Amino acid sequence: MADSTLDEAYERLRHTGPERDGWLSNHAPMAAEALVRHGRAGAVHGWLDSYADRLEERPRGIRPIPAHEWRDPLGDPVRTGDWLNYFDRELATRPWREVLVQWWPRLLSGIAAGATHGVIRVGHAVRALLDHETAPRVAELGQGLAYWAARAIGQIVAD
Repeated sequence: MADSTLDEAYERLRHTGPERDGWLSNHAPMAAEALVRHGRAGAVHGWLDSYADRLEERPRGIRPIPAHEWRDPLGDPVRTGDWLNYFDRELATRPWREVLVQWWPRLLSGIAAGATHGVIRVGHAVRALLDHETAPRVAELGQGLAYWAARAIGQIVAD
């Protein structure tokens, strides 16, 4: 039941943005994973219901980010929708572990971005994926990476 509750929560949140009110983090995916992790799966949907009025729609993209031109939009919150779409594409065509191994070093210098919520969200998603690999969990990893990329400002690591 806990596995299905978390996946249901991720599905409910799939079309919400990583932020609200312009810069406050959307804590819902992280809270859902933490509740399930600590044996409170039955509280997840009620908590999401109470938090729903704080959520905003998933931002739309401006233009696609080509894989070889990722550096320029890095750290640009206006491109959040483009980053969400980018990681949707990446995770649809490559294993999640491969994407993570490629991207965490690129994003590491921007670890404090978004008050560290990008990396925290990625951590929650990875922990959930290590328990059980499902499509909603892979999508949540993409959302976490996208949020981190949209806010990551720092020295870019060469690859």
